[in-house]
Amino acid sequence: MSRRSFPIFLACMALFATSVSVRAKNDASDTITTSIKLTSTTSIGAAKLAPGDYKLIVEGTKAKFEQHGKVVAEVPCTMKDLSSKAMQTSFVGDHDRISEIQVSGKSKAIEFSSE
Repeated sequence: MSRRSFPIFLACMALFATSVSVRAKNDASDTITTSIKLTSTTSIGAAKLAPGDYKLIVEGTKAKFEQHGKVVAEVPCTMKDLSSKAMQTSFVGDHDRISEIQVSGKSKAIEFSSE
């Protein structure tokens, strides 16, 4: 390798290493944001949510439910790998308690304990 091409080679390698680390950070992210609509009073973890539209923001092990721009509930959660991406957003649970939310287009589900 000639002396002129060595600095170009180093610059290309640095650019490649930066793009790989950014991509890995985005893929490893445990953040999910979606909108959900509850049609009846529902329990999620220790929280009870009234019927209405909510923005769900999951970061790591916390799920925040926002309504009209304000956080109305924050509950602990865990992420569970799905065998494939969810085709639509769906809820798992019984009666008025949600134990899991699968978000459309995501390969992870959000699980809630029934404290």
